[in-house]
Amino acid sequence: MPTDRRGAPNLLLITADDIDWTGLGFMTGRSALTPNLDRLAARSQVFEQVRTVAPICMPSRQAFMSGKLPHRNGGNGFFPMVEGTPTLCSTLDQAGYYCAASHKIGHMQPASSFPWRNAAEGKDRHPLVHAAFLSLAITEAQAQLRPFFVNCNINDPHRPFYGSPVGLAMDNGNQGPYKVPHELGAGDVTVPPNLDDLPAVSTEHAQYWNSVQRLDIAVGHILDTLEASGEADNTVVLFVADHGMPLPFAKATCYDHGIRTPVILRYPGMGAPRRHDTLTTNLDILPTLCELLGQSAPEGIDGASWVPMLRDGAAFERAYVTSYVDYVSSGMHYPMRSLQDRRWALLVTPWADGGKTLFRAEAMFGLTWPAMVERAKSDPAMAERVAQYTQGYPFALYDLEHDPGQRHNLIDAPEHRARAARMKQLLLDEMVRTGDPQLDNYRRMLAGQPAQVAQNPERYRLKSDD
Repeated sequence: MPTDRRGAPNLLLITADDIDWTGLGFMTGRSALTPNLDRLAARSQVFEQVRTVAPICMPSRQAFMSGKLPHRNGGNGFFPMVEGTPTLCSTLDQAGYYCAASHKIGHMQPASSFPWRNAAEGKDRHPLVHAAFLSLAITEAQAQLRPFFVNCNINDPHRPFYGSPVGLAMDNGNQGPYKVPHELGAGDVTVPPNLDDLPAVSTEHAQYWNSVQRLDIAVGHILDTLEASGEADNTVVLFVADHGMPLPFAKATCYDHGIRTPVILRYPGMGAPRRHDTLTTNLDILPTLCELLGQSAPEGIDGASWVPMLRDGAAFERAYVTSYVDYVSSGMHYPMRSLQDRRWALLVTPWADGGKTLFRAEAMFGLTWPAMVERAKSDPAMAERVAQYTQGYPFALYDLEHDPGQRHNLIDAPEHRARAARMKQLLLDEMVRTGDPQLDNYRRMLAGQPAQVAQNPERYRLKSDD
């Protein structure tokens, strides 16, 4: 019989699939879209300036579960990390926790690094499916006299969006629990600055926001289930997305709408809720949760705990954050790197070769991208924007304060030459420090030489059973 460890704090980790911060009420002040998350945020610690180190599902999840950069854990595409990589799951399993996860199981590999005692794979967007799983997992943990770690990975608002033809086929025609009470239309949304306010864009953004609403309903059921279990007061709760929206200039790129992923954190004995604009990354999630649970984080990780800041007011501010793209779900190699501080973002795109290589990813499915391409036929500004996305710039510098949509590349502006040079050097130092696989390419680019990006999509593409 296991040792009775019911007094130890539990952990509930809730993730969203592809949600942009502009769709979150607690980030925008917009009411009604995410009321359950807003209520959780109002009684929690909210981290407003978190950036994912990988704006793609599998590399991001493996990164924040391991606390290591994708190219350091080996999972810098849709393939497993290096065998034996410690994770939050393996750490808590060794500490006697009942570890369980619903959905996205195939995006956390190898299996030896994620010894779930109960794992339910799936893509169903039914708002009650994760709450039902949580109830079962808590019951099992209680029966075994163990604290629990439950990871609920909600599939909304991933494509196909709410109300789209494929979405309707997948979600029971949006009947019954799949239907949100107040469906939004094109006139109800605010198009973010990385996109253009075209009719088809507004229509698809309404579908996306309706998917966000259904995500929030699922969160509400999960939190209600935790409360009903009697374990809420002894449970650390953390909500985060893997990355930003699955639309152009976001997911699968290092643009800011692809990497900004706010965090909500509530824990026993927390004290008054607060909001933090500290610049940080999702690698800090693992050491933070380990410390809150009284566990030692794995050695050699790239993240740092927020707990000293939360408890003692210790200074915590990253001078800059970095994000990484290597392989996308098709297996194509589209390496991209970003280094940014609070205002300025340097983007480096080794695959950009003057138009011989064209970017393509699932963010181009649906209504938005075809509408941009069609408008580009008669609108030179849109044609330039389309070229920016598909052809890329080897180097780009953006002023996030005055250009949040990252439309104006200032890399060659004389007044920013010194800033660009300094940020290029900082990125070089970081690539050397972490053993970045694009280091040689970056050095070639700095020397004015073309990068060499090899393609082997059959080896690196997402397998059908993942």
